[in-house]
Amino acid sequence: MAMAVGAADEEEDVISAINTTPLVDVMLVLLIIFLITIPVIVPEVELQLPKESNQALQTKPENIRISVAKDGDTFWNNDFVANSEALFERLAEIAADA
Repeated sequence: MAMAVGAADEEEDVISAINTTPLVDVMLVLLIIFLITIPVIVPEVELQLPKESNQALQTKPENIRISVAKDGDTFWNNDFVANSEALFERLAEIAADA
């Protein structure tokens, strides 16, 4: 006494769709496991960061004004400079002090 379902001459249709529900379930479980275990696995590194400090720079408020007259005379803050060598010497002194 066999039970027949459907006609014998009907061909069985092949199901071409893939059921992705179990795949999604497994991926969600793995994601949860990784999210829980990663903070435990990653070691912490102790760092000593440098201390912050601000130091005021001392700047000289002195402005140097070099001017040249029409006739070619050179002045350093209204003081006459005899020639260009003397001017270069004074500039070298200022640069050495800075």
